[in-house]
Amino acid sequence: ICSPQPLLDMTQTYYKETWEYARPRNYESVNNFWLKHHQHSDDDSTIVCKECKMEIEFGDAFICTSSHRCTVKWHNCCIPKSPDDISHSCHPNHPLKLLFNGPPNYSNGKCLLCQQTLGDFVYHCSLCDFSMDMKCANNSPPLTVDAAKCHEHPLTLIARPISFTCDACGTRDEGSPYLCPLCFLMYHQDCINLPQVININRHDHRVSHTNSLVFGDWICDICRKEINWRYGSYCCKICPNYVVHSRCATRNDVWDGKELQGVPEEVVDILPFRVIEDGVINHFSHKNHNLILIEDDAIVTNGVASIIRCEACTRIIYSGNHYRCMKCNFVLHEKCANLPRQKRHGLFTEPLTLHTKTASAGYFRCDACWRVTNGFVYMCADGSRLLDVRCATLSSFADIDCHPHALFLTTLDEGKCGACKESADSVLRCVQCKFTLDFWCATLPKRIRHKCDDHFLFLRRGKKVKGKYWCEICESLLNPIEWFYTCDDCGVVCHIDCVLGEFANIKPGVVATNDVGEKVELVPNDRTSRPKCNKCGSRSILPFI
Repeated sequence: ICSPQPLLDMTQTYYKETWEYARPRNYESVNNFWLKHHQHSDDDSTIVCKECKMEIEFGDAFICTSSHRCTVKWHNCCIPKSPDDISHSCHPNHPLKLLFNGPPNYSNGKCLLCQQTLGDFVYHCSLCDFSMDMKCANNSPPLTVDAAKCHEHPLTLIARPISFTCDACGTRDEGSPYLCPLCFLMYHQDCINLPQVININRHDHRVSHTNSLVFGDWICDICRKEINWRYGSYCCKICPNYVVHSRCATRNDVWDGKELQGVPEEVVDILPFRVIEDGVINHFSHKNHNLILIEDDAIVTNGVASIIRCEACTRIIYSGNHYRCMKCNFVLHEKCANLPRQKRHGLFTEPLTLHTKTASAGYFRCDACWRVTNGFVYMCADGSRLLDVRCATLSSFADIDCHPHALFLTTLDEGKCGACKESADSVLRCVQCKFTLDFWCATLPKRIRHKCDDHFLFLRRGKKVKGKYWCEICESLLNPIEWFYTCDDCGVVCHIDCVLGEFANIKPGVVATNDVGEKVELVPNDRTSRPKCNKCGSRSILPFI
């Protein structure tokens, strides 16, 4: 524990390029008595307030001026102004004592007014177990609110902790809610002004806050948990079955922070094509020629190299309906031809627009699965967010052969993929068990052809077996616990990487520039002998090089 040292008011401080604080002109020392309780930290990279854990902007902080290399900082509003006990309007019966080392052990550790986790500095009443943080002590919530967004009547703050269910979000909690004496409805302090109309990244239409739903069983489309129809939630006026929890809809990773009540909705043309006649369209990506619908159950080809690929997703088209140009080799899956020009995705809060290529042309790396591709791209306005069409249209995963339950994008928390066992920043989660799946594995082809077998290879989940599995392509051991490709007729098993290779999402024949400025072209590895890599010296077994 260091000896008492003054704090510097940073409102007049000049910031040096060396990332050190300069001594201010006419600075005013604030010799707060509680500084003797401050322990020095070895971390010299602190840029957040020690009390509220929020980022500190320059000019809005106090720092310790001890001779030690102490970098702990506080917001001006996060430090007590006096060591004395205070009387507060939200707890008028007893004075509140200032504590320096957090709330007592018998407390629940939260401010009873705002329900935020308490820091080091706490005003506390031991008789009532009433705790208040610095933010509420310095800027307490109003005792009455006359014009709340959530309710038409005036609301009164209950300045004591009670157990209640918030009528705006449906969350059961303990704290100091606002009460409507006429309707006996209760609301969290941060729920009284919930936005009424918003855009969220899990739905392409606006959603509106409603005080209750019609009687029935409702499931939140974000967290996949039950919604109590009696309480407030967000719903879509266009899609009657789309509802989400109030708390889920207003998460930072879901909502863009804009209130849209009273704002006219922009009319955006999301249709990707014009219908010329029955079965003939003119697609925005191929305006010079019309595309005709081919209703084909199977496409006959003369080998892997001659198989046609979809221009949008770059996947090989083996069968099914697709659109083909009437004058050239341009082909689109029927599903890819119907991709909207603009959409939202759960990974980003801003809308994405469909482009045929990036500004730099060539290829790009998808921000979800990290594959390199030269197909169509969904891109945000400034071009910093890029998704291939497979990931852009993926919000859930359902394949009984790979996992018995459906998986959903519920949060943006990282996790370990249950298929490849690798860690990922964002994963799809099973709401019934703890299984997770990253975007790379969730977008793997369910079936594929390879020259190692005459039949289709199907994606299968791993399981524990007594024997050993050997990959047909690389002839090395295959871990049966991980996912792999197998032939249901022959029993052949193959590593996923051996079947797909590194360039599975790149259309062959496209010339691009590599990292050293050389022009390179992706070609099929269909020679009678395996070519030798000039970089590693090994002979390539992958389908494309």
